Amino acid sequence: MKTIEHEGQTYVLKTDMENAIQTRLQKMSARAAEAEQQAAQLQDTIDGMNGRLGALDNLQSQIDQYKQQLEQANGRFDRYQTVSKFGMTDPDQMELIEWQYEKTMSKRNKKDQQSLGDWLEGLVQDPSTAPIALRPHLQALAPKEAPQAPQEAPQEAPQAAQAPQALPQPPRMNNGAITAPPTTENLVERGLRDLDFYRENREAIKKAFYNR
Repeated sequence: MKTIEHEGQTYVLKTDMENAIQTRLQKMSARAAEAEQQAAQLQDTIDGMNGRLGALDNLQSQIDQYKQQLEQANGRFDRYQTVSKFGMTDPDQMELIEWQYEKTMSKRNKKDQQSLGDWLEGLVQDPSTAPIALRPHLQALAPKEAPQAPQEAPQEAPQAAQAPQALPQPPRMNNGAITAPPTTENLVERGLRDLDFYRENREAIKKAFYNR
């Protein structure tokens, strides 16, 4: 850059000053463009990271749901094992027992609450203390008492066998009598009372029934 001294003052040529200012502006513009490009790249990186963070949030939410479902499944399995050892495996029974258990425990203080196994074992031992809805199921678990064997009557000393006396037979009053043929009414009535007679005289009985 050329300078001129005049009356003790140093001056720079206008053309040189303009060139210097233009050069400086070009450098500043280039730096600004570079900074803007870097800012755009940084924004792209941030946007990408935000997308990844969103995916991670969704993944974490799914993991939490799976954990909750696993805990619920393990809880149901534990309750099934607890109830099934008493011989109750029907799904409706399981649902009823769980509902009654939760209802009963919700009315107790925390220190008085029991586990499902302890609560159910007490009810099995004494079904009369169980809720009304569970009593028939618990009473059905009670072992049935075996029927007592009948007591044998004391044997008496054997007595001398006595020959049975023959009873006199009444004389037959109808010997030689001729059986009168059945009337129409007697034929139908006898057929109604005697199935074998009806089978042997089916046509005659039908005819007698329609002709009376």
